[in-house]
Amino acid sequence: MTQERRMTIEAADIDEALREVSEQWKLPVEELHAEVVSSEREGFLGLFGSRKVMVEVSTNAKPDIMTRGLEFVDAVLRLMDVDAHAVASETERNMIDIEGDDAADYVVGRYGDALKGMEYLVNLALRDPKSEPRLKVDSCGYRARRTKSLERLAEATARQAVKYGRPVRLDPMASWERWVIHTTLKDNSDVTTESVGESPSRKVVVIPKYEPEEVRMPGPASMRIRAQRERMNAAGNPPPSSQRSYGRRRDRRDRRDNRENRE
Repeated sequence: MTQERRMTIEAADIDEALREVSEQWKLPVEELHAEVVSSEREGFLGLFGSRKVMVEVSTNAKPDIMTRGLEFVDAVLRLMDVDAHAVASETERNMIDIEGDDAADYVVGRYGDALKGMEYLVNLALRDPKSEPRLKVDSCGYRARRTKSLERLAEATARQAVKYGRPVRLDPMASWERWVIHTTLKDNSDVTTESVGESPSRKVVVIPKYEPEEVRMPGPASMRIRAQRERMNAAGNPPPSSQRSYGRRRDRRDRRDNRENRE
């Protein structure tokens, strides 16, 4: 919260006090609050002369980002006409929880899209890159459930990348979702991860770690793909769909060539 400042000053009236303090503090008058604390008249026995007043001037305390965030989210929810309200999370700092009868149905959305949109809006409206932290928005425990789901996805994707020896790209994700993938696999000795692309299409790529000389075979690419497909079939593992498609195209081409030779 912005620190409040106070000053008591003698002036002819409140407007004069505000102007003097505004110049001294280098702040707009609109950000100041003034209140008369006493008044007296100068001159002989106080009967003649101009009246002076003592004015206490203070800054208008700026609400902290959480307070402003709660007010913004509540205003959006009212415009959406949903039965829900925003509260500060009791378990995580800078987290806004949305509660209410309509929270699960209308606030989370498919794959959390509505919740991500709300988070984007509140940070866009309140953003102060110089000092304010970023707010997070949750509803009905969605983030915890999504985190568990992403951890399982990361492990499964790592196994797929190692099994087929090729990078696997995940769907575009929010920054905190990508962070979960990176964190889950950071100690995995078989794969590494990196983020590629630009927001909102930025995604994680899971890359297998291997020595090229151990997996690469001499000869044209078709021979390497065929050899890999044969090894997978022998081990009882179906090849990736792209390789199966290649095999079907190759078989059709071979049959066409045989027909032409017979003719």
